[in-house]
Amino acid sequence: MIWPASAGGKCRRGYLCCVILCSLALLATPTRAELFGGVRLGAVNLDVDSAGDPKNLALYLGFQVPNQLADISLAGEISRSFDAGKTRRGGDLEFESEALYLVVRSTSSLFVSLRGGFVRDKVVTDRGTQRDDGFLFGGGVGVVSGRVRILLEYTSIGDDADFLSLNFEF
Repeated sequence: MIWPASAGGKCRRGYLCCVILCSLALLATPTRAELFGGVRLGAVNLDVDSAGDPKNLALYLGFQVPNQLADISLAGEISRSFDAGKTRRGGDLEFESEALYLVVRSTSSLFVSLRGGFVRDKVVTDRGTQRDDGFLFGGGVGVVSGRVRILLEYTSIGDDADFLSLNFEF
């Protein structure tokens, strides 16, 4: 489990509340859970003055509780820049994050997905590193193709970034 690095108890309490709420939501559904994993690729638009946005790769793992109305999942994710963006001064611009979130997804072959949770992120520039803890919210639409879900998703990550991604979930 990833704990926020800040010394303030506020972040730890928020993180703990998020974990408890996500766990309770999953325990409230009396069906079996299924393990899944996925890859998310896309551009990250950062709230810094930049000449080019970094491209990120995110790996996530979670478990899903199928339901007749909507699937509910709890997932953890690690995201790193694989192609650094550029600052206005020509330096590299990178984004890293770790997140724990709850996903609610409709149960048809053409589906809608909503997610929300806690994120710890870091913006790395030639001027230094800025760390932040906060909440993420996202939504997207996707299709099921065999055993793979393909999803186009927009996610707002704290106050620092917006992530438009193409997801492949197995």
